[in-house]
Amino acid sequence: MVCAARGNFGPPPKHYFADFVEGRRGEILDAALAVFGEKGYEAGTMREIARRVGVTEPAIYRHYESKEAILSDIVATAGDRIAGQMRSGLEAIDGENVVPMLHQFIEMRRRGFSKSQQAASDGAEVTRGPVGLDGGAGQVMHVLFHAAPHSETFTAALREHFGQPLGRAVRDMIPRVDTSFGIKRSSAELDARVRVFISLFVGYFNTSMLYDAPPNDTAIVDAIMAIMGWTAPTA
Repeated sequence: MVCAARGNFGPPPKHYFADFVEGRRGEILDAALAVFGEKGYEAGTMREIARRVGVTEPAIYRHYESKEAILSDIVATAGDRIAGQMRSGLEAIDGENVVPMLHQFIEMRRRGFSKSQQAASDGAEVTRGPVGLDGGAGQVMHVLFHAAPHSETFTAALREHFGQPLGRAVRDMIPRVDTSFGIKRSSAELDARVRVFISLFVGYFNTSMLYDAPPNDTAIVDAIMAIMGWTAPTA
């Protein structure tokens, strides 16, 4: 069984999908996300999802033929939305604002976790981060990566709806910043830097779960700037 997503990230938001997916479908997706986040995908059941929604199990089957179909819809719907919101933020980055925008992205992700945790406990509304990412989106992706089964079907869906669009957005952003620093890269070099950029950003939050130390956003932003070669702008 795949373990449920837990730890410092907290539970997924109670009403993530219902904010933009109308009707019963949004309620089912939120209920399933909560079940998979708490129990793991393998242990979660259609009966438990139905109980969370407040309907009978047959009523769930009128919307989805299986929990595999529900998870597929969660991956596609959340992936498309989160990737689109991150793309909007990445499109605003250039050589003039890259440092403050990197700080905003880091704060946005942290704020999404903290606000979603607070909302889960007191029912408060979760607001968007400074670059437009919904609060709690980070926890949604955490559930997808850790509570979903390690199967090629769901991995392929995550790539299609989240990984590949995010990679394209970062690939479009890097040359804009490169221009300000007089950097020209080959296509292969650019592809490598896309992976480095995403790995540094994601790795910063993953290591936060392992080390009991205060965050140091300036250090990671400085590291990203140095590794990307964005340290000596041309006159």
